[in-house]
Order: sequence, then C-alpha cells, then structure tokens
Amino acid sequence: PFTFKPVKNFLEVHPGEMTEIVYEVTNNMNRSVEAQAIPSYAPKSASEFFTKLECFCFQQQTLTAHEVKKMPVLFVIDAGLPADVKTITLSYTFFELGVGQQPAGSTTPKTKVAS
Repeated sequence: PFTFKPVKNFLEVHPGEMTEIVYEVTNNMNRSVEAQAIPSYAPKSASEFFTKLECFCFQQQTLTAHEVKKMPVLFVIDAGLPADVKTITLSYTFFELGVGQQPAGSTTPKTKVAS
C-alpha cells in the first residue's frame, strides 16, 4: 500500500549535534488513508540516548490517493552515548490505521556515530 524510505540511507552524526533526516512516503492506493509510524532502535540500549525533537511519528499522517510526502525527523544523540556504540539503526514501521493495524511498510536507515 505504501512506499516508505529515507531520502538518505546513511548519516554520520556527532553526539550533541542536532541532525535532520527526511523520509519519503508514497500512498500507492486509489484512496486516502490515515497512517502512523512506530520507531525502533538498534542496539535497543541506544534509544535512551536518542532524542527526537520533531518526528512524523508523533502524530497520525493523512495521505491522499497517490500522494508523495516528505517527512523530517529532527534528533540529537546524547553525548553520554557509550563509546562502544558506533552505529545506531533507526527503523520505522508504517501502519495504515483502521485496517487491522497491519504494517504497511518499513525502512531501516543507519546512523553512524562519529567520535
């Protein structure tokens, strides 16, 4: 039902620095839909050091038939991130709401943490 992907698959970021990544979603259906994105992190312990300041996942998204929408995520990785964590993977599963809550698409870009 959707094509969902990051505009860039890989970012190098510095802890404490505000960073933006943009995702693009396309509604491939002939009707409008309501959807919600749910994030996950790897390693799971990185989630406590990953602060989203702005995210499309904070609210439901409405997409008209065949609409292409760019959606930003503004985040900071805490400078207290353990030194052995070199890569954080931020994934989203995009669900169409009201249709059995089945995943409609997912994506997994990687963020490399620079020292």
